[in-house]
Amino acid sequence: MSRFDLNLLRVLDTLMACRSVSETARRLHLSQSTVSHALARCREQLNDPLFVASRHGMQPTPRALAIAPAFRQALETVEQVVNDEAGFDPASSERRFTVAAGAYFDTLMLPHFMAELMQCAPRVSLGVRGLIGSDYERELEEGELDMVIGFVAPSQLSPRLQTRPFIEYPLSLLCRQQIDQPLTPQFLAQLAYVYPSEWGHSQLLTDKWFASHGISRDIRLQLPDFQSLPQVLVHTDLVATMPAPIASLYAEQFSLRSYPLDDGLTIKMVLAWHPRFVMDPGLKWLVDKVMAVKETLSQ
Repeated sequence: MSRFDLNLLRVLDTLMACRSVSETARRLHLSQSTVSHALARCREQLNDPLFVASRHGMQPTPRALAIAPAFRQALETVEQVVNDEAGFDPASSERRFTVAAGAYFDTLMLPHFMAELMQCAPRVSLGVRGLIGSDYERELEEGELDMVIGFVAPSQLSPRLQTRPFIEYPLSLLCRQQIDQPLTPQFLAQLAYVYPSEWGHSQLLTDKWFASHGISRDIRLQLPDFQSLPQVLVHTDLVATMPAPIASLYAEQFSLRSYPLDDGLTIKMVLAWHPRFVMDPGLKWLVDKVMAVKETLSQ
């Protein structure tokens, strides 16, 4: 690093994009000789040809292809810091944020969050995606998502992401029948279950807990989400395990019964984003707003 001239990053990045010395010179408002000289210095300092002339332009070597993403990220970070000096004004911004979140945010927080959003940021829009079995590093790095409200353990999110503690809650059993005995693993193993997710972290946690007792659940129905779950439970003797706050809400709305499960069945969630966007004032605002709404609902 002590020998590498960071001013050459822009030349390499542009050359990677257009594969032409003359086009690189035009885009950077430099002479062709200046670009050629810069490429020669890069080759010397990185000990690799980097780009080789061909009938189809300057073709990158494997070494150039390997280092190009890191150089692009470094340039984007600098550009972001420079461009973000003006800050983020929620009252006038027309930005669209995209968030991946589970049932807790979607069912309990989203109505209150959108009411707050329309009040303080009337032109900002929000897209919400369901959680999937991904570590979300790629989606966040490429800007496909701005933030993920994901799970801590069992491990879901990439350790390279920036995170902020969000919420912790237990799991409950939701059903229509009255249960008058302790919810031991042995008793719970006799019940027939709905699996309310194509990929459900709370369900994976429950399965892991059953497996620790040498038991597997009897899954009779798998659903893509929680939408039809309450009505299924109202009309059958099937049961479901789910986040306790949602179980309590459904019990009240649909005259079902909610029973707390073992103390060890606890969900921990964090807000996560990519380090590439750590200086993004809009993202900072979004994180703070989600936390503020969560605190209001907890009071």
